[in-house]
Amino acid sequence: MGHPSGVTIPRWIDIEGVKNFRDLGGWPLKDGSGYIRERIVFRCGHLVNITAKGIRTLQHLNVTTAFDFRSDPEVDREGVMPTIQGIIRVPSAMFTRDDYSPAALAVRWKGYFEGPSGFPSVYKIILEKAGPVYRNIFLHLLHHHSTLSTQSIIVHCTAGKDRTGLFGMLLLGVCGVDSEVIAQEYALTNLGYWEPEEELEAKAKVLNTSLENVRVVTTAPYIAMKQTILMVEEVYGSMEGYLIAECKLTSQEIQGIRDLLVVPIPFEERQLFRPRI
Repeated sequence: MGHPSGVTIPRWIDIEGVKNFRDLGGWPLKDGSGYIRERIVFRCGHLVNITAKGIRTLQHLNVTTAFDFRSDPEVDREGVMPTIQGIIRVPSAMFTRDDYSPAALAVRWKGYFEGPSGFPSVYKIILEKAGPVYRNIFLHLLHHHSTLSTQSIIVHCTAGKDRTGLFGMLLLGVCGVDSEVIAQEYALTNLGYWEPEEELEAKAKVLNTSLENVRVVTTAPYIAMKQTILMVEEVYGSMEGYLIAECKLTSQEIQGIRDLLVVPIPFEERQLFRPRI
């Protein structure tokens, strides 16, 4: 309380061995009528290096399912999360093995190399491929969670930035969170994820590009998300329009998602809880 917005209160949780782990909940709605339910959807980078202490923390958070957006080449290179009692890994790749060839990556990543203004062109490709995967997650939430449930899920890719960030954009956006908050939440990845210099140099060599270009790929620019939101609104009309067109969700299912994920605040109590943006 006393802060201008929820963006000033990052939802970081220390999961030993995992980068970029945070709660997608807690952010206020644009109209001040509620906020996103906490401790139900977490986002992060891959879970391959999670430690025993990190596993215990996940179990204390009642995580039951981890949706892994990584494609086969990434899994081949990095491995998968260890077996964790009570947590199911759901392979949820949206790109094929061919999509991860050096040639295909070089073409797709040209948008990243153009800087923040080029990110939306890359994200448009991801969104076109991700509909069935995102649909599965939203339906999982509807079918396996309730406002009385204490269970939670994880969505992650390698860095927890692009594929994961777009899911976060859709979830927050369709629930009525302001685009400013969504973009700031996305940009928190700049604090939560990093790669060693030698890994960046290896990627630059594979892609036959400069080290500076590869560094840009690992960033999460605020303006990139702002422009991506505008792109979604231009192509689909709204976040709900995307969920209908690409995820094949019905208006009733989308309302169910809102009912699940939004904690309403009675009008007379709103100033006691979370201030408007």
